[in-house]
Amino acid sequence: MSTQPTIPKKSIRWSKLFSRACLNNGRTTAMQILIIGAGAVGQVYALYLSKAGNDISFFVKEKYSNELGAGLSLHRLTRSGHVTERLEGFGIVTSPAEVAARTWDQVWIAIPGDALRSELAGQVLEAVGGATVIILQPDINNDQHVRKIVPPEQIVIGVIPFFSFRSPLPDSDGPEGMAYFLSPLRSTLISGPAARTKPVIAALRRAGLRAKQVRDVARETAVGLALAQTMVAVLESNRWDYTGLPGSPALLNGLVAVREAMDAVATETGLPVTPSLKIMATSLAWRLIVAASIHALPFNIEAALRYHFSKVGTQTRMLIDSYVALGKKHALPTAGLAALRRALPEHS
Repeated sequence: MSTQPTIPKKSIRWSKLFSRACLNNGRTTAMQILIIGAGAVGQVYALYLSKAGNDISFFVKEKYSNELGAGLSLHRLTRSGHVTERLEGFGIVTSPAEVAARTWDQVWIAIPGDALRSELAGQVLEAVGGATVIILQPDINNDQHVRKIVPPEQIVIGVIPFFSFRSPLPDSDGPEGMAYFLSPLRSTLISGPAARTKPVIAALRRAGLRAKQVRDVARETAVGLALAQTMVAVLESNRWDYTGLPGSPALLNGLVAVREAMDAVATETGLPVTPSLKIMATSLAWRLIVAASIHALPFNIEAALRYHFSKVGTQTRMLIDSYVALGKKHALPTAGLAALRRALPEHS
């Protein structure tokens, strides 16, 4: 983690003052946006969507409301240090009844896939009315789950372009709050009905985030996400030893599972495993990836991966199970995936 001094930023109540200024200047109309979850993903999108002149509220469990009400510090990591901004003045909603009592333009789902399948999440989604619902979870089955609750014409799918985590990381220096790294070259990929995606993309671009519409983001990114999510499990099976991953038995065995996961998802979606993804499923590629990321990223990648993905371990196991199920559905090999799943300790 970089210990460079903070580049000073004035504390601003983004959700209210910025929205009011935009409305007074006639540049845009503030949307009412609900973000389900106030963790690593939800806070970053809340910050940027508030910059775009929107009124932001979080849905969280009651036990988190007091801490959240004190405001949030977010730190964008750069090679020269970090830029800190405060997010204050947002709404906090803690029950489905409160959700149903208001009219929402957009609802962003920023919770892990296993939490999305909880009874409470289902009740919240049932209460959003005609709002556009944005799904950000990396699972090709998530949109199918949400479609059972929300009409398909209201659903937009997106892929997160940043990496974020609670700071400081364990045994590391860093600013207090939520840290995130956003590559200037990456976009939030968006797909869905044009009438729903256009306001989402416009809001992100007004906030200074890159956004791009694609035909079917869940399908087009599914094979790559299968590689990434299976590699998270491989890293966990190596006891989160990122620097020691190249050449380890965990990687050699895990790459079998990676190839099986990609083949299963490719068969399900009808898309090929591209040559670049095939290269990434090799030991040599990971030797290069690990070395490059350690030197290029402005934070401790090993500590960040351990901390973040340890918290969403249930989601990781659910994803591996889904790849096993897809492989069996299409009569494809799954022995590597099954072995990887057994290598993961139970997660509570």
